[in-house]
Amino acid sequence: MTNQHSIMQPTGEFELWLRRYECWFCPSEWIGFSALLEHLETSRCVKEDRIRTLAFECPEYGFYGNRLTDPYPFFCFQCHAQFTQISALFYHVERNGPCSYLLGDGECLGNLRDFYIEYYDCPGCDSLGY
Repeated sequence: MTNQHSIMQPTGEFELWLRRYECWFCPSEWIGFSALLEHLETSRCVKEDRIRTLAFECPEYGFYGNRLTDPYPFFCFQCHAQFTQISALFYHVERNGPCSYLLGDGECLGNLRDFYIEYYDCPGCDSLGY
């Protein structure tokens, strides 16, 4: 199965091909969506805690996620690992072969990634004003 995030190699080894993502608000570029999310979680370019709360506004993820008040509100639906930050969940899935299918089109994290991209493609949304 091939998508923009992963490809199964003929050797049976799983390799991830991470895309580059540009920040919507500053002139920086990140390898992998997890790195972009980590950049945004530090409140450098968007309002504090907005990346965390926005995840629960995505119907495909928010319905299944833990409550935001939980110590580990984000979890992997494949292996059930739990995370404090959404960037850590994306990092885990980008680099863990059995879980990476969750980034595919129509899957929960693929939909969440697309939700973030659509949301922030709207100029001025949550920007700190650079």
